[in-house]
Amino acid sequence: MDQNIYSAASENLYTINQTLYYNYINMDNTILPYDTNNPIQVASGIWWVGHYLEEDSFQCHSYLIENGSDSILIDPGSRLTFNKTYEKIEQITPFNNIRYFIVNHPDPDITGALDTIDNIITREDACILSHWRSIALLKHLDLKIPLRCVEKMNWQLKTGDRELQFIFTPYLHFPGAFCTFDKGTGSLFSSDIAGGFTEGFSLYAVDESYMESVKLFHEHYMPSREILAFTIRKFEELPLKRILPQHGSIITGKLVPFILDQLKNLDCGLYLMTKTDTDIQKLSKLNRFLNDFIKTLVSNRHFDSTARQLLKHIQKIIPAKSIKFLIISDSKTWQLLEEETRFQGTSYKPDEKLFEIYQSILNSRDDSVHTFGENNSTVILPLSDAESGIILALSLIDLSVGMKIDEETYNILKKVSAPLCIAVEREIIQQKIYREKQSFYEQAIKDPLTDLYNRTYMNETIPRIFSHHDRGLLKEIVLLMLDLDHFKAVNDTFGHNTGDIVLKRVSEIIQKSLRAGDFAVRVGGEEIAVFLVLESPEFKMSIADRIRNEIKSIDFSDCMYSKKQTISGGAVLRKKKETLEELFARADKCLYQSKKSGRDKISEE
Repeated sequence: MDQNIYSAASENLYTINQTLYYNYINMDNTILPYDTNNPIQVASGIWWVGHYLEEDSFQCHSYLIENGSDSILIDPGSRLTFNKTYEKIEQITPFNNIRYFIVNHPDPDITGALDTIDNIITREDACILSHWRSIALLKHLDLKIPLRCVEKMNWQLKTGDRELQFIFTPYLHFPGAFCTFDKGTGSLFSSDIAGGFTEGFSLYAVDESYMESVKLFHEHYMPSREILAFTIRKFEELPLKRILPQHGSIITGKLVPFILDQLKNLDCGLYLMTKTDTDIQKLSKLNRFLNDFIKTLVSNRHFDSTARQLLKHIQKIIPAKSIKFLIISDSKTWQLLEEETRFQGTSYKPDEKLFEIYQSILNSRDDSVHTFGENNSTVILPLSDAESGIILALSLIDLSVGMKIDEETYNILKKVSAPLCIAVEREIIQQKIYREKQSFYEQAIKDPLTDLYNRTYMNETIPRIFSHHDRGLLKEIVLLMLDLDHFKAVNDTFGHNTGDIVLKRVSEIIQKSLRAGDFAVRVGGEEIAVFLVLESPEFKMSIADRIRNEIKSIDFSDCMYSKKQTISGGAVLRKKKETLEELFARADKCLYQSKKSGRDKISEE
């Protein structure tokens, strides 16, 4: 065909497809109809010249960079598609105008057409550009077209108005893989990277949902997240306007940074997760399930909310209705964490059958998944420390319907055991820390001899209680000041050890007499302040006298011959807005009145 006719045809196609392309970009992700039987211009001088294969989710694309007699064909294609690719190229420019055939990696979907090209190309300066690692394989095709190494070209090609940069992308998916970047149009020919498995044909990615196709393609195909992220960071340094992958759909506009960002954090190497099953749909589902599992562990601080979220994840694979954990300190000391107690932990004695299973796991070091109960209605998942192999806990998953664990479910549950163990181990540590903190706090706020609260706790707590009283949230507050009668004589006659015994026994009686909301404070020596929260003031004396009489009934004959110990006290009702000092002053007056009038009595105001 005459070159002028070619030029006119090319110009017409350019105008039509340029309008179609830019309309697509301006239509806010609305794809206009396009004819895949013809070449489609995707950027200035860049054409899609691939071929749509029906019922093939692995659509392969070839791209032509129109550059006069130095035109470039990116990833020539396979034997299945090349005839159509050739026809499209001929609509744009004579095929013999192609000087450079860029092979980003040596797979047959890219290189299958090279034999045909080798037979039809007539120009002597045509060449195939590829990485040396690919060339080591391509030479076995025994082609007449020479093979040139992109490394020896300083990773770039300048021809006419075009300047291409070759970007080394090792192991994605081939050791010598690389991508091609056209600086003039900001177009990245990304080879396998950013490609996707698509149903049907969509030349352009419409919206962020395309990432699902990309995930499915990359998770099994690329070796690891670290390797993929290494290359994506290179891409982010480029002034990208579009990504033209060999598979899937073209990515443009705001989708470019979105897809790149998603790819950086994508888990890859799915085939490492299985011994036999290579179904990428299943593996991808498992991978996302485990990722969601891990995110739950990371995002939840409290074990109760973590356990509930983990149960929801587990319900995606088995009919679980509840989950509980048995933390094993030793063979006799178990702690149960379950929903009924908000996973706070209660002591637990396992039944005989469950204990047998535990012993079997322990003795055989078999940490596999077990079933338990009628119709296998409970799944037992041993949770072992990764380093020591010691079983820290058993996870018991109760099922709504008994089931036999198949191999697929078994493998999933086994993978779940590791993050579950982390959650339980974290809870064990947190409970230990909490107990230690409580112990330190108790030591800080309690009198070590009597186990009554000290002044520190009183000064910390009373302002809050008084505030509730002032606002009418508490009806009555009573201060009962108690003092042991003739206690100095006890110390002087029988010694301080005996005095300590008396104080401890009296304090125990007082503690047992208190209700929820009441508390007693050792304010100094043998003086004890009891704060009572009452519905009615008439009860204050009955409580006070009961305490007095119970103390009076204690038999001290084992440590002092006088056998009995009495107390005196003063009971006062707090007035609204009254300070602690004012309340103490009134109670002390009543106490003094009891002492003055003969002791062993409670005086009230």
